[in-house]
Amino acid sequence: MAEITIYSAVVCPFAHRSRLVLLEKGIDFDLVEIDLQNKPANFTDISPYSKVPVIKHGNERVWESAIINEYLDEVFPQPSLLPKDAISKAQARIWIDFANTRFVPAFSSLLRSLDSQKQKEAAQELEQHLRFIENEALAKLSDNGPYWFGEAISLVDLTFYPWFERWAAIEQYRGFKLPAELTRIQKWWDAVSQRESVKAIANSPKFYLERYARFAPLPFKKVSEELSSAGQITPEQLQQAAKQGFQSVLNLRSPDEQGFFNDEQQHAQAAGLNYANIPINPAQANQELVEKAIWEIDNLPKPILVHCAAGARATAIALIANASQQQLTPEEIKLKAQELGLNLDQPHLKQFLQQN
Repeated sequence: MAEITIYSAVVCPFAHRSRLVLLEKGIDFDLVEIDLQNKPANFTDISPYSKVPVIKHGNERVWESAIINEYLDEVFPQPSLLPKDAISKAQARIWIDFANTRFVPAFSSLLRSLDSQKQKEAAQELEQHLRFIENEALAKLSDNGPYWFGEAISLVDLTFYPWFERWAAIEQYRGFKLPAELTRIQKWWDAVSQRESVKAIANSPKFYLERYARFAPLPFKKVSEELSSAGQITPEQLQQAAKQGFQSVLNLRSPDEQGFFNDEQQHAQAAGLNYANIPINPAQANQELVEKAIWEIDNLPKPILVHCAAGARATAIALIANASQQQLTPEEIKLKAQELGLNLDQPHLKQFLQQN
């Protein structure tokens, strides 16, 4: 049996740090993977905070990744992952603290926040931190070497790297890219990613995109300040819609349509959303049902997310409701339809235009 047991979770960047340290030091270890959504009943007996990572070393336990990593470096001193001289060691600890208290919270806030203003603020903060790393760390401490402290990998490099492996998530879901002029960070990123320890447990961008898909922006079109449209949305996206400030959901699908969620109303109400279902045929205009849908839009608390299977009829009904309320001219309606990518031959919109 290995001397060290680590309780980890593949999706957790904090656990990722400590696994990298174990691999860099060549420490034999047993890995216990924890399902963070379904933790063992006795997990608090192992992890008092009920979090990963935790290591067991003989009869002792150590938790919190930064503390685990220093413990491992002290107990298994070769190869050393902290500088030897006092000032460099202090600088290493400063940058580990910077990761924990500034860089990681900004990254996490950008990815996890569903509020657009908070995302904007987090993106600005994260960029400031990246520029600070470029100019105050890598430009001053690494000399011409690829790592934080030059030619040798350190705990600082391993502390930051897991979030860079997950970068695809904030790039895909938040449109945040590493600024091209931050060449020292890019050089560092490239070098760390090629370490054998990193490659041994690396996951692909696709892996992280799938794991963080719940943070993907809702695929809706904003028709007005009060109305947005979308295709079929999932229970998770209903939760997102509520968090983004929507008050109501209007479903235009028929229960006999393929892919209709029979429990959508329950999920919507569990998320705190008002809910209505008006089954409008996507291919055949029905004035009576359109009027019922408009009535629901007039009376449901706003803002409202109107959805259907692919989004076309939802966009059309939302546009008709907005046009009726704002008394838009046919030309203004056509222009708005063009902005929304809505075909003027969409049956309900076409009928509405013919009547006006």
